[in-house]
Amino acid sequence: NKLSSTQKINLDSDISFSTCLPCSLYRHAINTLTQLKMDILGGLAYTDILLPILWRFLCDLGPHCGLKIFIELLTQAPNSIIHPVFSLLSLFCETASHMITTLDEIEMLEQEKVFKAVDYVRMGEFLNLFVFKVIWGGLISLDQAPYCDVFTSAMTLLMILHERDSRRSFTPSNHWLIREVRPSHFMTELEKEKKTAMFLMQRVPHIIPFNERVIIFRKNVMKEKETLGLTESACTSPQSTLITVHRSRIVEDGYRQLAQLPGRALKGVIRVKFINEMGLDEAGIDQDGVFKEFLEETIARVFDPHLNLFKVTSEQKLYPSSTSQIQENHLALFEFVGKMLAKAVYEGIIVDVPFAPFFLTHILGHLQSATYSSLDELPSLDLELAKSLSYIKHYDGDVSDLELTFSCDEDIL
Repeated sequence: NKLSSTQKINLDSDISFSTCLPCSLYRHAINTLTQLKMDILGGLAYTDILLPILWRFLCDLGPHCGLKIFIELLTQAPNSIIHPVFSLLSLFCETASHMITTLDEIEMLEQEKVFKAVDYVRMGEFLNLFVFKVIWGGLISLDQAPYCDVFTSAMTLLMILHERDSRRSFTPSNHWLIREVRPSHFMTELEKEKKTAMFLMQRVPHIIPFNERVIIFRKNVMKEKETLGLTESACTSPQSTLITVHRSRIVEDGYRQLAQLPGRALKGVIRVKFINEMGLDEAGIDQDGVFKEFLEETIARVFDPHLNLFKVTSEQKLYPSSTSQIQENHLALFEFVGKMLAKAVYEGIIVDVPFAPFFLTHILGHLQSATYSSLDELPSLDLELAKSLSYIKHYDGDVSDLELTFSCDEDIL
């Protein structure tokens, strides 16, 4: 076959087979010897030659790391990952994921170990397009995708790069957006509940602008409210809940009246009647202004570190206090706080709650992810400790010369 001006490797050539077939051997070994998988990947990741060779091979396949070749192979036989070049791509993604997870920001972006920053940009672009195209084009079925080695390994590496870029940007603006489909068309497919659009939105939401995702979320909320009969257009007198709150006991009164409220009622209209310091009713009972004030006041008080439900980092970011048990029913209070935040999101009320990134990682359930590294999250909990550990990691001399000790102080009350 004649090569294009940008393609330097022919998949039918001897060099192609001599590069791809050993990758197939390693892929079979990883899939067969599952207990040794991490040992095999570790051995491959920490050699100085394998990843650069595989990356150079992919780059020489043509524009976007030979994306056109991979798509053509899948177009000829959808759901069939037969050609050994797919084994090469899978092995590269798994090995690179294993290696990058162990790198800190200095090693990855300043020292540029193994790859340069521009390589990560190019890698991310290729993987983003590959994942999108194979799903959007139906080249790998949605049922098979979670069990397809090449897809899952590409997805894993893509999300590692996207997560690293979110933490410390190394890509151009709007790098992760897919330009091959208009956001309006994608949103239309979502509203029609097309499975491919829903699959992509769940797994790679970054391909669509954030503002567009907010719009579709608000539409879904309104659709649900109409279904539940919680809007005036769906019901002449939508269900509402009236609560009475004393100014001096906002959290206590709110918790007592709302904590056990069923989900449907919590999604509906909540009207608030305030009692002032003199014990008199305040003027005004509505769903918007007064309830918004109640919500903001409640959130401000429960996140006050003096209540001891939450603590703040040195950068004034919030996370749950390890001594929250001094508050009676502290777990129920946390659940109540979660419901109030959910209500704010549901009603489109913006509240200023600066959670620490490591805590958000916990909420999102990423701790069980193969890409999770507690050291990556440490700076958002204790920046000074993270800097000290990084200094030790990159110290060129004998660490014992530093005569280090480690102690941890905690102010319980």
